[in-house]
Amino acid sequence: MRKTLFISTILVLNSFFSFAQNRIELVANDCSQENGFTMFLLDRAKPKILTEQKFEQEEKYWNNQKKILLNYSDIIKIEYTNIFGQIIDTTFTNAQELNEIKICVNKFKDYEKKSLIKESIKNDKSWILNSTWGHQTFESDKLILKPKKGFLKYKYYKNGKRIKRGKIKITESIIEKIALFERKLNLMKNADNSCNFGINYNLNNEIEKINFQDDSCSGFSNEHLLSDLKIPI
Repeated sequence: MRKTLFISTILVLNSFFSFAQNRIELVANDCSQENGFTMFLLDRAKPKILTEQKFEQEEKYWNNQKKILLNYSDIIKIEYTNIFGQIIDTTFTNAQELNEIKICVNKFKDYEKKSLIKESIKNDKSWILNSTWGHQTFESDKLILKPKKGFLKYKYYKNGKRIKRGKIKITESIIEKIALFERKLNLMKNADNSCNFGINYNLNNEIEKINFQDDSCSGFSNEHLLSDLKIPI
């Protein structure tokens, strides 16, 4: 009788825990894109679960990894590597109601760094960003920002031809957008070498020149800066 009661209790508990568990698929997501598409796949994000959940299975498809975790808690904490090579941790609540978790691989952890655009404005020097590809053989585009009388006069070149020119009023917001791009660009030298079609960035403010090679194929681009500055391309 006791043995039967014990077995029945175990079965009830197993049924309870099975019922309380939910399967959640982990997805790499570019949260700056409406459709979330990214070439930065899960195997490069290297996600780790910091809470007690475990990955149930791992399936390979199209050089990506499909990761599914078995959850039995309201809170999940995950650590992963972003496109800039930084370690990010994020927490998800109400996890028992989820069947999918999207990790923002473009999420950026800010830090302090000297700003070249601030030096340019202070010293009336041009801020020049150009990108090249093919072992720096072919120039893709160039953006020139020249401070003058409270404005940044810009010239934008594509494939060696000037296609846009104009001016942007210098504000704290504009300066911070450019400085933030600089800080993100600086981290691309730490990004993983996962792309055969790397792009080389040269940043020059006539005081200092910096060269960055982005071999990550992560979706990072100077087009983000052009969009922030409302420079049509």
